[in-house]
Amino acid sequence: MLQIDPFWSYGIGAGCALATATRLRDAHGDGPRQEAIRDRGLLATLLFMGVLFIPMGMWLATRFPGWETMYAWRAIPPWALAAFSASLVVCATAGYLLTHGLLVRGKLWGACLQFVVAYIAVFCTLIHGWDGTGLRRFLATAPAAFTSLTPSTAELSQWLRSPIAETLFWMGLVLIPALLAVNVRLRTGGVGTSGTRGARGAPVDGLDLVRRAMLVILGPCLALAVAASLAVTVFGALLGSAAWTALAVTVLHPRSALAAVSRRIVLPAACPPRREEASEEASGGQHRHAGR
Repeated sequence: MLQIDPFWSYGIGAGCALATATRLRDAHGDGPRQEAIRDRGLLATLLFMGVLFIPMGMWLATRFPGWETMYAWRAIPPWALAAFSASLVVCATAGYLLTHGLLVRGKLWGACLQFVVAYIAVFCTLIHGWDGTGLRRFLATAPAAFTSLTPSTAELSQWLRSPIAETLFWMGLVLIPALLAVNVRLRTGGVGTSGTRGARGAPVDGLDLVRRAMLVILGPCLALAVAASLAVTVFGALLGSAAWTALAVTVLHPRSALAAVSRRIVLPAACPPRREEASEEASGGQHRHAGR
């Protein structure tokens, strides 16, 4: 949807930059190497956007213009499609470069926030929209289908059998695995490195890191978006926004559990090992020293 894609594009750019964090850490103090990592990562991001993400979005916009605009427009002018395509490139580039800059300056949680906040915005737009009917508009096959607050079982079944749902399904089968593959490659393939290693020297599994990032997206990001929609719906725009802001400040605080988990996902070696692991390493070191 046109209202969601700018936030998603920014999040994709930020996520691709975060995937290079371990390689940037290994290249600390080596300016040319860090620039090479940045340029190759940005190239991979823009190739994904230009080859898959934007063409698929334009396909949806031309085939289902009402649905793609959340039924704000019945038809999308060609100039709007061209401008929107360019804006998605700008959003993905901005997400990547801003996140990269924060990583280079050592502001790890600030870099993670670019990713987290982008996906919170995606889900807020999808669930609530601008008038509380975001999810209803997403599940509607025609402008008159989102007049009620909640879809009926028959309406949901109709949407699942609709050409919109079918198109999204086939596109998702290509888009999501491709995005995951790009992030895994950026994480494990490097400039002048044969791979990345975790805190204890074991190779980091790129797929496992992507899985954990998906849990952050579908966990805290989605939960905060649902909380925002409920707060505004129940308490009104003013009080609901104030209550949600207080919640978001707590959840997104640099010392919060989410911040600690996000740092561990992005840079596992930046977090101290658990006590059991530390004692095992110390014991192993003593044995090796005694053996000498």
